[in-house]
Amino acid sequence: MTYYQMEVMRIEREHFPCRAVVDQCRAAKRLIDERCCGGVDLDGIARGVFVSKFHFIRQFSRCYGVTPYRYLTERRMQEAKVLLDAGVSVAETCYRVGFCSVPSFSTLFKRYSGCTPATYRDGKRNIR
Repeated sequence: MTYYQMEVMRIEREHFPCRAVVDQCRAAKRLIDERCCGGVDLDGIARGVFVSKFHFIRQFSRCYGVTPYRYLTERRMQEAKVLLDAGVSVAETCYRVGFCSVPSFSTLFKRYSGCTPATYRDGKRNIR
């Protein structure tokens, strides 16, 4: 096998994961989507798709371009916006989307949305 052929195979492996990996990533994404506001953690999701946590993080990142933690956080922020749009309090929203601490939720929400949850809820949105 020539060097060129070996490089092509290496690139294909890196950029085009096998069908089983894609199916595992889809299953994991579905689990995150279904349980994003509940007691979901990366260990549990990895067990749900029958791989180690670290292998799961690598494969998910390869398939979707973001870590599973970041995807989970983005899903929670989307759900938080829906609740805040409905007029739910910041504290209630925090707990409903799976956070345990209002200050850490508020900090993360501001990082993702460009404004605090209270400002977002009150309609003074400076959304990214």
